[in-house]
Amino acid sequence: MAGIESIIELIEWLIIATLVIIPAWRILRKAGFVPALSLVLIVPILGWFCVTIVLAFVQWSTLMRRTHADIASTFE
Repeated sequence: MAGIESIIELIEWLIIATLVIIPAWRILRKAGFVPALSLVLIVPILGWFCVTIVLAFVQWSTLMRRTHADIASTFE
């Protein structure tokens, strides 16, 4: 019975990891970062901390290519 419980836990973990990693992959790609950085989220606490720091404090390359008018037009 312990084998079945561990398989169920593994499946639950994979589902949760997929629900977190796929959106993070898309966010990082659109922000101009390497999308594989989202795989760091597999590490429980440190991964979330690292990705959050990168998204919050590193300058996004996609925003550097846009003009101020383009950015302002997205808020209208």
